[in-house]
Amino acid sequence: MFNLIKYEFLRKYKLILMTVVSALIINLFLITRGVSGSSIFLVFFPFILSILYVSDIIRMYGDDLNKKSGYMLFMTPNSGYKIIVSKLITAVFEGLAIILLYFVFILLNGAYIIYVAGDYINFDEVIRAINMLLSGSLGFNLGHVFVLLFAALVFIIGFIITAYTAMTIRKSIFSENKFGGLLSFIIFIGLNWIISYTSGKLFSVLSPYYDSYANLNNVSASELVVILFPMIAVSIIQSILLTICSGYLLEKKINL
Repeated sequence: MFNLIKYEFLRKYKLILMTVVSALIINLFLITRGVSGSSIFLVFFPFILSILYVSDIIRMYGDDLNKKSGYMLFMTPNSGYKIIVSKLITAVFEGLAIILLYFVFILLNGAYIIYVAGDYINFDEVIRAINMLLSGSLGFNLGHVFVLLFAALVFIIGFIITAYTAMTIRKSIFSENKFGGLLSFIIFIGLNWIISYTSGKLFSVLSPYYDSYANLNNVSASELVVILFPMIAVSIIQSILLTICSGYLLEKKINL
C-alpha cells in the first residue's frame, strides 16, 4: 500500500512543485497591491486550486484505466482494492496539504499586512488580526474557515470517488460497448442523482436536528462542526461504499 501511495506522489511531484511556486509568485505579485490584492488571492486561490486538484486526480485515474502505464499498474501483485484505496488515500493527503498550504498563505498575507502597517510581527497578533478582519467583514474566524475547508474536502473526495466508480464501471461492465464514454457520463450523473436523492431523504428526517440551530445568529466553529456532521458522515459512508464497489470491479471485472 505504501509503495502505491509513493508511486502516486512520484508521478505528480513536478506538477505539485510547479503549482506551489506559481501560487507563491502570484501571491507575491498581488500582495504588493495591498489588502485588496491579498483578499483577491485568498478568495480565489482555494477555488482555482480545487478545480485543478479534482481534474488532475480524475485525469490520472483515467490514464491508468486507458493507457499503458495503467496496464503495468494493474499487472502488479496488488489487488484492485489496494489500488483504489491507495488512490483515495493519496487524494486525501493531497487535499489536506492544500488546506495546510492555504493556511500558510493566510498567515503570510496577514504578517505582511501587519508589517506594512508598521506594527511588530507576532504570531498571536497575526492570528488576532486575521480573525478581526474575518469577523468584521464576513462574520467568522479561522476556526470556521478550517471547518468549512475540511467539509469541502470530504465532499470533493465523495465527488472524486463517484467519478472513479463511473469510470470503473465503464471499463469493466461496459468495456466492449462502443458508447462506453457516453455510458460512463450517464452513470456518473445517475450515481450523483441517487446520492442526492438519498441524502435529501435522510436530511428531511434530520430536519428537527437542524431546526435547533435555526435561531442562532452567531454560530461558533464547534457548533458549525455539529451542524455539518450529518452531511460529512453521509459523504464518508458514500465514499466507503463506492470505494468497495470500485475495488471489486477492478479486482474481478476490469478489462484493460
